[in-house]
Amino acid sequence: MTKGILTGCNERHEWMLKWWWKNYSTHNSYPVTFCDFGMSPSARMWCQTKGEVISQTAEMLPIKNLNEQVQDPPWKKHIASYLWSHRPIWFLKPFAYKQTPYQRTLWLDIDCEIKGQLAPLIDLPLSSHGMGLTEYCQESTQKMRAKGIINPKAQCISSSVVVYEKDSVALSAWIEYILQYHPQELSEDTCFANLLAETPLDITQFPIHFNYNRHETPNPNALIYHHSGFQQKRKLLQTITFN
Repeated sequence: MTKGILTGCNERHEWMLKWWWKNYSTHNSYPVTFCDFGMSPSARMWCQTKGEVISQTAEMLPIKNLNEQVQDPPWKKHIASYLWSHRPIWFLKPFAYKQTPYQRTLWLDIDCEIKGQLAPLIDLPLSSHGMGLTEYCQESTQKMRAKGIINPKAQCISSSVVVYEKDSVALSAWIEYILQYHPQELSEDTCFANLLAETPLDITQFPIHFNYNRHETPNPNALIYHHSGFQQKRKLLQTITFN
């Protein structure tokens, strides 16, 4: 079985590439494939010195005029205006997962700080539908439900760290859901959360120390710190040196 890492970014977030690679390569040597979601030419060339690169630009998304198709969902009045520019990249991610060259893939967002060896995560036994990820805490789920971002039965999930098989039934179902319901959905995560609330997919939920984002409570056992959101990235930028 071939195993490897998939990650990616666009030009807006490529400032994290070298930081991500330094943390990853300090502890791990799995092959890495980078998804070019609209990097600068220099960033793409740098990625090519570390691994393979596949193109995944918004123009390749099989949904055209993504933001123009949004109707009038409840979440529309709750999100910041700058998030509209993120939606094409968010929705591209599951389609990028399908392009993996590996039989077993660990997807890591570029804002994930790897603190150790990833073998316990990438070798995690997966349930029958071939995918594992984490759910957000109940507090986040309640807030998302109250704003109409997910339906009342759904549990928030995070696609920042995902382990999956190339032939994953869950991944195929996720993509089909996106193609059908994207005008009513905020992101790829809300699509999957609502799908799981409606469909009995067999998903492995792994412990939060594999995808930890509760920065107000440090966790010395966290394997991956996810620097999600604008404020966390701003703090991260202040700590990175670009030597």
